[in-house]
Amino acid sequence: MEDKMENLIYNEDCIKTLVRLPENSVPLVVTSPPYFVNKEYEKEMLYDDYYTMMKAVFMEVERVLVGGGYFVVNFGDFFNSGNRFYEAQVPSCYPASLNYFHWGVDCAGMDLQATRIWRKRFAKMGIPFVCNTHPRPVFDYEHIWTFRKKGIDKKERVNDRKLSQRGVIGEDWKSDAGIDKHCAAFPVELPVWAIDVYSKEGDTVYDPFMGSGTTAIACILTERKYLGSEINTDFYELAIQRIQKFSGINWKIFTRSKAVEAIDKG
Repeated sequence: MEDKMENLIYNEDCIKTLVRLPENSVPLVVTSPPYFVNKEYEKEMLYDDYYTMMKAVFMEVERVLVGGGYFVVNFGDFFNSGNRFYEAQVPSCYPASLNYFHWGVDCAGMDLQATRIWRKRFAKMGIPFVCNTHPRPVFDYEHIWTFRKKGIDKKERVNDRKLSQRGVIGEDWKSDAGIDKHCAAFPVELPVWAIDVYSKEGDTVYDPFMGSGTTAIACILTERKYLGSEINTDFYELAIQRIQKFSGINWKIFTRSKAVEAIDKG
């Protein structure tokens, strides 16, 4: 990896960052990509462009991961709003897992090492009339999938096997995900969980969609090096502010729950 290409966030398209990273240089990638659900920062993006971008990200992530390295990705399913995915008679859904399997396995050639469910404690329904008028569940869950880059051997380098054995996670997470700071943030416990399971102290963890900097803060908390990309200048500046606030704290004096509480309030 280039000198000093660590503990940095680049205010640019993640592909620009990824192409500068050497092959086989990053042990772990953790992210939550744009969901293409008409957020403000997605409004000018066509679905075909989004699909092509995500495919390119998966292929570049596979290139920069070390052999046997992991890509942990959090994503949610789609509403089939306006029949944008298929012709439906009633309000319907489209399983995003179809796309993620294609990008990760068919395109990038990685193994789908594990699938898990994040049980969202603070889930909200964006269009409650759908639940009121039709038999629909609230999307109170999301997916957390782990892809593994094929290595020279079949050994699984998992740091915390006991923690990795849970299939439904997040039920005991206390953070509110910082949703007052970023409209699509995940709780700090999510990247902390991935980092604890799939990396060692001192490893570099990359987030191609850094958002408000939560993955970087999780790296600081767990004594890993962070690297990230964020194309949105407002989110980038927010991430830098949050990292500056928390980078000088000696987290060893906190219990993990107290550290998370302090981050959440910040």
